[in-house]
Amino acid sequence: MKRQSLAKIAFASCAVAVSLMTATPVFANPVSDTPETEVSTFANNADTGFAFNLGWGGKTGTGFRRKDDSSSLYIKILGYSGNPLRLYVDGAYDNNGSGAINCTQGVYRSNHKGEWEMWNLVKENGRHSARLTSWAESGPGSVNGVWSPDCVGHFQKLPA
Repeated sequence: MKRQSLAKIAFASCAVAVSLMTATPVFANPVSDTPETEVSTFANNADTGFAFNLGWGGKTGTGFRRKDDSSSLYIKILGYSGNPLRLYVDGAYDNNGSGAINCTQGVYRSNHKGEWEMWNLVKENGRHSARLTSWAESGPGSVNGVWSPDCVGHFQKLPA
């Protein structure tokens, strides 16, 4: 009787294994080639730290980084003090800054903690690199946080 029960269990196990091998995988993730669901895997969206501490009229910026798509620049402001700094997005042909121009779309200031987007026309102006730039237009101030040239996800536009 014991031998017969083991045979039934073995047969049942084989039947389950065969049915699982021929069934459609439960965890299959169909890939769509419609633009609405496409995710850019080449976006330069790694966060890099920045800290600007400027006196009246001072200007500074991060280094240029490759920009892979026409998305907004991503910025997360962790802290600020003093007067708000004006923030810009500069575009250049390369990471050395050749042909650098202001590609900012809109007016942005540093006195808003949180995650934001900064609209820009870096790619549309034929540039391939971007940097975050600041200017102390109304007096001394400082800001720190992280940024990336390409934004993944959707955030509100950084207010003026």
